[in-house]
Amino acid sequence: MRITVRITGLNLERLLHKAALSGLRLSCVRRLETGKICVRLPAVQKGRLADLCEQAGWEMEEIRAGWMTCAARRMRSRRMLVLGAVCCAALVGLSSQMILEIRIDNAQESEAEVRRFLRERGVAIGRFKQAFSTDALRSELTLRLPGLAFASFRYEGSTLVADCQPAVEGEQIRLSGSGRDVVALEDGIVTRLYAQQGTPQVEPGDAVHRGQVLIAGYEQTEKGGRIDVIAQGEVSARVFAQGEARVGLNGLRTVETGRIRQRKAIVTPWYRREILSCSDFASQDADRQQYPVVGLYLPLVLEVETLAETEVFSERKNETEAIQLAQAAALEMAKKHCPFDALILDKWTDYSMIDNEFVYAAAVLEYETGIAGRIVQADQTDGHGSE
Repeated sequence: MRITVRITGLNLERLLHKAALSGLRLSCVRRLETGKICVRLPAVQKGRLADLCEQAGWEMEEIRAGWMTCAARRMRSRRMLVLGAVCCAALVGLSSQMILEIRIDNAQESEAEVRRFLRERGVAIGRFKQAFSTDALRSELTLRLPGLAFASFRYEGSTLVADCQPAVEGEQIRLSGSGRDVVALEDGIVTRLYAQQGTPQVEPGDAVHRGQVLIAGYEQTEKGGRIDVIAQGEVSARVFAQGEARVGLNGLRTVETGRIRQRKAIVTPWYRREILSCSDFASQDADRQQYPVVGLYLPLVLEVETLAETEVFSERKNETEAIQLAQAAALEMAKKHCPFDALILDKWTDYSMIDNEFVYAAAVLEYETGIAGRIVQADQTDGHGSE
């Protein structure tokens, strides 16, 4: 950190010689005019140079300081402000390592059980994140609550998020075995399978249909036997949604001829009197306007109806535009069969003509989603299998 000073006096060369002998590191020495020079030196040596100038009657004046020197001086003059800023930064860093909010998503009726589980494990606001393993919490919660298909924990800033997926329960599909299996809720192609408990029955790349067993509710024992368990796991698949639409090629176009007629009537809430009448056109567009009758403080309005004569012509739509319209409508219909937050991976559209009067379009959307669910047998009873 260096400063620039101006020195005024006689025989300034003698000053420079004494400064060199005293070990002062002067640089950028410039003569401004007779009896004046400008030099740069480290800020910590300013006092020594001032003492040297005072002994011989030279005048020294600081004219410029570097930004680091100015910042250091400001920090020394505002010690409490700097201390407060350092404390705030330390508190922010400390709070970023703590749990300040707990959020539970999609737990539905199991939310109270999830909160009770977290309280028992000591997970609370104000605790440090490093004290808890999200993988351990996920494993313990999944084993404790069979009503969840899977659960995951993650940190979003200072918020601990518990994302739970309730199991799909039902009795409409019959499956073999006495365990509880994870089955496919949609037709698709498996992309990822993670079995926490149970025996996988499919692999990534396999095409599955709705109701097919993905993770069987049993496990092999060390002695070669089999034990029934509650299957747990996550399965993602590429799923396809379809949509169809039809657009006619023949339509009607309405054109105004320029002939108009008007009807006028005085209207009140209880009475209507026509003051100007006319007959209708064979084909027409009508526009009706109401104007308040000013000057009278009564609920009285003047109603003016304007009739414009029109002619209707049959018109054939542009085939390219009709195809684009049909394909866009088919895509919208297909999107209605997708989850609102689905990530579309690919899409296909096709069209065909029907009797040269309609354009028929079909669209297929491909997206990835979880298809795992559990279906309980009607005759299933509680208990564990034997080896």
